[in-house]
Amino acid sequence: MKVLMVTPDCFMIDRRIILEAKTLINAGYEVTLLAGFECSEETHYLKDGISIYRYKYDWEDKRLERISSFLPRSKFLNKCYSRLIKPFYEMTAFEYFMLEKISQFEADVYHAHDFPCLKAAVYAARKRKIPLIYDAHEIYYSQRMFPDAVQQKYFKEEKKYIKYADIVITVNQFISDIMAKQYKTTPEVIMNCAEMPVNFNPAESYRLLKNKIKVAADWKIILYQGWLSPERNIEALIKGVRFLPDKCCLVIIGYGEYEGMLRKIASEEKVQEKIFFLGKISPDEILHYTAGADIGVIPYLPIDENHRYCSPNKFFEYILAGIPVITNNSFFFRAMNEKYGVVHTIDTFSPEKFAQAVTEMLFNKSKFNEMKNNCYKAAKELNWDVEGKKLLSVYNRLKASINMSDRH
Repeated sequence: MKVLMVTPDCFMIDRRIILEAKTLINAGYEVTLLAGFECSEETHYLKDGISIYRYKYDWEDKRLERISSFLPRSKFLNKCYSRLIKPFYEMTAFEYFMLEKISQFEADVYHAHDFPCLKAAVYAARKRKIPLIYDAHEIYYSQRMFPDAVQQKYFKEEKKYIKYADIVITVNQFISDIMAKQYKTTPEVIMNCAEMPVNFNPAESYRLLKNKIKVAADWKIILYQGWLSPERNIEALIKGVRFLPDKCCLVIIGYGEYEGMLRKIASEEKVQEKIFFLGKISPDEILHYTAGADIGVIPYLPIDENHRYCSPNKFFEYILAGIPVITNNSFFFRAMNEKYGVVHTIDTFSPEKFAQAVTEMLFNKSKFNEMKNNCYKAAKELNWDVEGKKLLSVYNRLKASINMSDRH
């Protein structure tokens, strides 16, 4: 059975997507992944058995080619033409570009990751008359970076097109409940759990991170890992370093243009010697470095609905590595703490509150050790082996429905 996955990721492909694709391949499916349509260059390569295609969008409306022989061409005129014809098309030029690429591949099922790919995948699936899985990683429309008018537009579009998906998947029960209420659908929950590496032993990996940043064995490491961007409140961690106990440092694993601003803040706060930026580390190695930390942090603020209900990859990576977590007191993290006892929640994630939470955890050794042991227990449930089986159950039901319709 051929599966065509589509994702807008044009930098690093989300770990969740790679794990889903690998799980399907190991079960005998053939998976092609169109990953990113705004990449710096067009490439095609194989990774873990996944045939991956990356595209470079030139921001020209391909539909104009139909009338190009009758009109003068220039980038300025192209923009003018696009604005004139936009009201007459349901798809944007970018969505049309995606549809064009999707349509080049034979598939038995389409699997669209996140809202930007939904409409193009719906059009492709209806044209080919094949099933569509919509995999919503977040409440996309609610992100505060979008103006109110854009949020309303995206909400209406998701509500309109989600009904064409044969199966909807999302990342936690809270988002599933919201989507069920808003869209009259019942999303399957497959969490963003991490995969346990072969022969992974957190105790053996513990020294790896300290050796990399060259600190003594008695130092404590506070870790943030993930994308670096303004809305993630990472500056609160930087500013909080000066309030941390002695022999305690902050390690940041991740990349993004915002790194320059974070380094500037560290310099202004005069804490740059206790902050280590490690940049991008491959998904195959990340957990070995995560295991070297003492505490993992997720400093997000509940600035919008998307952040209030999020369940990011890094949370599950921390748990799998045996690292207790400090984060805000939002719905998902509160539920995880009530069930597993692995999170220290803060009502207001400020520099002072962050440092206070670190100090409380490190000085209360019995509580800290209890949380660490709870992480190892929780990891037996919060791992990709468990969630991958849920994905295969979804696909097996879909396959059965396809076979049944073929008989009729």
